[in-house]
Amino acid sequence: MKKIILFCLLAVVTVACHTYVDRYKKSGPEMLTDNWKVYAPLNNKAEIKENSLFLVSLDENKSVKIQQEVEVFEQGSILQLSADMKSENILPGKKPWNLARLLLVQNDGQKDRWNFQHQVASLTGTREWDAYSQTFTIGLETKKIRVAAELGRCSGTFQLKNIRLYPVSQTLAYTWVKKSILALWGIFAVFLLGSCFLQGGRQLILQVMLVLAFVAIIVGTTMPADMKLQVSNQIETQFHATSNVLEDQIPWDLSKVGHFCFFAVFGLVLSLLLRQKPVLVVMIHLLLLAGGTELAQFFIDGRTPLFWDFGIDAAGGLLGIILHRVPIKPGMTGL
Repeated sequence: MKKIILFCLLAVVTVACHTYVDRYKKSGPEMLTDNWKVYAPLNNKAEIKENSLFLVSLDENKSVKIQQEVEVFEQGSILQLSADMKSENILPGKKPWNLARLLLVQNDGQKDRWNFQHQVASLTGTREWDAYSQTFTIGLETKKIRVAAELGRCSGTFQLKNIRLYPVSQTLAYTWVKKSILALWGIFAVFLLGSCFLQGGRQLILQVMLVLAFVAIIVGTTMPADMKLQVSNQIETQFHATSNVLEDQIPWDLSKVGHFCFFAVFGLVLSLLLRQKPVLVVMIHLLLLAGGTELAQFFIDGRTPLFWDFGIDAAGGLLGIILHRVPIKPGMTGL
C-alpha cells in the first residue's frame, strides 16, 4: 500500500510540474519569411494568403506542398515550430506518413535526415482549428533546414495559419524541476526493485536476471527521442539487410516490440523471484514500474507518456507471469 501511495504522489507532482512549469523561453527573432514555394501537381491546389496556407489534394497519388528554406540558423540550437491547423476529409494514403503534416526537415548537404525528429503534427479526417507546437534540436551536421506543410500522397483539405519558427532556450526553473523529478522516479524504481529482493529472499541468479531486465527497461525509457529513433532505424536496417522475409513479416514498430519483450522477461523473472507471493502482488509491482517509466517520460527529451505504451508494458509483464504461474495440463504436451 505504501508503494501505491508513493506512486500516486509522484504521479501528481510530475503531471503538475509538466503542466505549470514553462519549459522554454523565446531566445531569438522570428525565422520565417514570406518566401514560400508551392508544389501543386495537376488537379490539386495550394495557396498562400497573409501567412495562411491552404492545400487541397484530389489525387492521393500526388503530393501537395508549401515550403520554405530557412536561410540562417545555428547548429546545435533548439527551434520551436508552431501553427494553428485544420483538416477536412483527410484520407490517409498507403504509407504511415501519407497524411496532412507540418514538418521541419534537416538536411546534411546530401540527403534529408528523416531519422531526426521532424514532425510537428499529422492530421487525418476532419479536425477543427487547434494549436500545435514542437521543438527540434538542430544537428551539428545539418547544413539546411526547411519548413514544409504537405498533403503527402493523400486526399483532403489542409489549412494552416499563425505559423511561427524561432529559437528557444530551456528555462532555469524547468532544468531544476526536470532533474528533481527524474531523480525521484529513479529513487522510486530502485526502492521498488529493492523491495522485490527483500520479499524474494536470497536467489542470486534470479536477482541478477531481474536487475538486467530492469536496466534494459530503464535505458529504453530514458533514451532521448532522437537516439531512440536512430537505434530503431539501425535495427530495422539490419533486419531488412538480413532477409526480405523479415521485412515483410515484421511490420510492427520495433520499439513497441522491445517494450513488450523486456517487460515479459521482467514479469517472468519477478514471478519466479516472488513465487511465494500472490499473483496480485507481482502484478502490482510490475504495473508500478510500467506506470513510473511512462510518467517519467514527461521530462525525457522528445518522449511522451502514452497509455498505449503502458498497456503494452502491462501485457508483456502479464505474459511473463502467465508463463510461470499457469500450469500446463498433462494432455497439452501432446498437442
